[in-house]
Amino acid sequence: MNPLRLYSLTPHLYRVPLKQPVITSFGFMRARWALWVCVRDEDGVEGWGEVWCNFPESGALHRCRLLQEVFAPVLPELTGDDPVQLSAQVAARTRILRLQSAEYGPLDQCAAGLDIAIWDLHARRIGQPLCSVLHRALHASEAASNSAGAANALSTGQDFTKPTTPPQVRVYASGINPEGAGYAVEHAARCGHSAFKVKVGFSHDQDLRTLQDARAAASDRWLAADANQGWTLEQALDFMPRLDGFRLAWMEEPLAADAHAADWQALKARSPSRLAAGENINHLSVFELALQTWGLAVIQPDLAKWGGFTGCLKVVRLARQHGVMYCPHYLGGGIGLLASAHLLAASGQDGLLEMDINPNPLRSGVLAGALTPVDGWARLPEGSGLGLEPDLALVEAWALPLPN
Repeated sequence: MNPLRLYSLTPHLYRVPLKQPVITSFGFMRARWALWVCVRDEDGVEGWGEVWCNFPESGALHRCRLLQEVFAPVLPELTGDDPVQLSAQVAARTRILRLQSAEYGPLDQCAAGLDIAIWDLHARRIGQPLCSVLHRALHASEAASNSAGAANALSTGQDFTKPTTPPQVRVYASGINPEGAGYAVEHAARCGHSAFKVKVGFSHDQDLRTLQDARAAASDRWLAADANQGWTLEQALDFMPRLDGFRLAWMEEPLAADAHAADWQALKARSPSRLAAGENINHLSVFELALQTWGLAVIQPDLAKWGGFTGCLKVVRLARQHGVMYCPHYLGGGIGLLASAHLLAASGQDGLLEMDINPNPLRSGVLAGALTPVDGWARLPEGSGLGLEPDLALVEAWALPLPN
């Protein structure tokens, strides 16, 4: 096959105002944004990716400009045999600007979305589902690193090299606000979910009410909680013993991503629940440090926020080496959710895919029924690459003109 060369990059920008804001411990989300990137090769084959752009409110516009002004001009210079080579070239060509501007987050997020699109294009070119391509890439990287234990573990997982049916992944419902948490859990269960995650990190009294309502509605089903970096170490140490009895699958981000390893270890010693983090880690070395020293049971990179497939494959491999469960974080549109599902399916682990239950046509519209939960599982669509072609006509009502 000819080397991989990219011909064009086209961003697609969307905004959906919300009647009911999504609430977190650090603020409100009053609109849902999506920034998708489509790349084409010289033969007209397309690949799709998604750029994380939830915060701040104007962040999507800035990232769209970065795609247009920084990343699109370097595309004609890229060539290679696989997506890893092209992503390395993108990183090399944007390295000095990244240092000079200190725009680490926005540039990393644009690079992540572009990386997802390049992998999708590559998989479509060879006529394979992305989960199959990623599975083989993970296997090859583990073999190359002489990680015999990880390679042996991989051989016991599901084989996606020639899937007879589309693979499926376990899912859980997230985005459950503190107010009405019990009702939201019941609604999610009626929609096919059997696992749920609620938001905490507010006042301790409110958090306890949220957990009580959610546990009552969930009964004996899977339940986790997410503090969204909302506590200091002292607040977390005070609250964690109160989790005893709620039977949480994990407590997510009880501390900020820049907290010291000693703080995480102190919290682990006081916590009756397993600890999870990763969505706000933005460097491979920090992922490695977290896996080695924080005492995490669950690692949660967001592939649209950092790394894309290329970076997150490395995190998955490290997680397998350290015996830590990989569960992708995700809160965005349908393309990024589908990409997260493919990487989870390729990982060989029994982690869960995060699925926001709040209304979002930028997710449900573009998926067109794909990844619908049934008894806590979601089946990936058939087809090469991501498995479907985004139908932009279904989300045209929320499209924004591109910045000039």
